Amino acid sequence: MTLLEVEDVRRTFGGIVALDGVTFDVTAGETHVVMGANGAGKTTLFNCITGYYRPDSGTVRYRGEDITGMRADRTARLGIRRTFQEVDVFDELTVAENISLASFETQPREIMARLDLIEIHDKYGDELTLFERKRVALALVTDGDLLLLDEVFSGVNPSEKPAMLGYLEELARDHTLVLIEHDIETAFELADRMVVLDQGRVLAHGSPGEIRTDETVQEQYLGEMAI
Repeated sequence: MTLLEVEDVRRTFGGIVALDGVTFDVTAGETHVVMGANGAGKTTLFNCITGYYRPDSGTVRYRGEDITGMRADRTARLGIRRTFQEVDVFDELTVAENISLASFETQPREIMARLDLIEIHDKYGDELTLFERKRVALALVTDGDLLLLDEVFSGVNPSEKPAMLGYLEELARDHTLVLIEHDIETAFELADRMVVLDQGRVLAHGSPGEIRTDETVQEQYLGEMAI
C-alpha cells in the first residue's frame, strides 16, 4: 500500500528554487532514504511533507488524503512524526519525564526498552551524550506510523553506529521510515528504496541496486564510489 505520495512539489524562497517538481512515493512498511548534497532540498522536502512549509505548488498525500499545506500539529495527529537535525530534548527534565510528555498508546517503559533508555531513565537532558539525546528523540516519535528522521547518524561515533543501525531496524519492524542520510554506505545498508535529490530535483528514485548503477547518479553524486 502506498502510504505517502509527493507529486510535483515545488517550493521557492525569493528567487531560490529549493524544490523543483519533486515526485516520489513511499510504500507502507519500507525504509526509504533521501540522499543528496548539502542544499539539495532534503530538509525542505521534510518541511513540506510535515506542514512546516506550504509548497508553492504540487500535492502531498498521506493514506490517500490530500495533506498539502496542512499544519504540522495536524499532520502529527495523522501519524506523521519527525526528528530534526538539532536534537530537541528538554534539558531540565529526565529521560523518563521527556518521554512521558508525549502521548503514547504504548507504555513509556516499553518504548524506553526498545531504545535502551531504561538504564538512563533518571538522567537529565543536559547530562546526556549526543547519542543518548538522539535515542530520546527517536523515542519521542515512536507513536507515529510514518517517521521522518533527519540525519540520525550525524555526530554519531563510529563505535555507536552499529547500535543506531539496530535501533532503526527495530523501529522499522512496525513503522515506515523515511531518512535523510549523507553517508552513502549507511544509506545503501538501510534502504529498501531511495530518492536522490540534486538542486531541488529528483535525480533518481528506485532500489539501492538501481541507484548504484544509475549513470546520472554516478556522474553527479556518487562519483568514484565502487559499485
